Amino acid sequence: MYFRLNTLRLCKNLLRPIESRSLHEVSENKGDKVTYRYYVGRLAMFEDQYDVAEEHLDYALKHCYRGARGNKKRILNYLLPVKLLRGRLPTQYLLQKYSLHEFIPLVHGIRTGDLRTFNDGLQKYQDLFIRRGTYLLLEKCKTVCYRNLFKRVSVVTQRAQLPLNQVATSFKWLGMSIDLDEVECILANLIFRGYVRGYISHSKRILVLSKKDPFPVSAVVARG
Repeated sequence: MYFRLNTLRLCKNLLRPIESRSLHEVSENKGDKVTYRYYVGRLAMFEDQYDVAEEHLDYALKHCYRGARGNKKRILNYLLPVKLLRGRLPTQYLLQKYSLHEFIPLVHGIRTGDLRTFNDGLQKYQDLFIRRGTYLLLEKCKTVCYRNLFKRVSVVTQRAQLPLNQVATSFKWLGMSIDLDEVECILANLIFRGYVRGYISHSKRILVLSKKDPFPVSAVVARG
């Protein structure tokens, strides 16, 4: 009810007595446990506690009744955005099995660093994501998409020193014309977050990548 009324702050009032008495642990009803974990996971997601959200929603999905296809899809509606932010991409089979077509362009965009496909998918299903309350979270996933785009450019050019104009060209090819200052700003943010290891030479307009693991996967998972 609180989720429908968008008064999530009141959920804490219900959770405190349950958690203080460990009622969610002693219950023998698996369905009640799954429901509890589902809503606690959603609440954690809205509070930006993504590791906690993933833990609870993973539990709900794993222990959900095998034949409850609709319930599994509801869980995935919130679990997938959390996993995407943490760089954990679902398989095409999973998306097709549960008719989660709205995630297909987002997953493809993140996997390949294709910002155009990612942005088009986000815009196409914007109203749906807003109704679910996951739009802003999925918007954050663009950071992972940026990271993978830079990685792709690095792999193609096979250079440890990457001219920013080459990166700007890749944006232009994707239909997103941005100047070098914007490229530098995006890169600075990725470096600050630990998604990219290296430094920017402002005077030479070059990204100098670390020789050791310049695009650490662990940073994406941890930061999510």
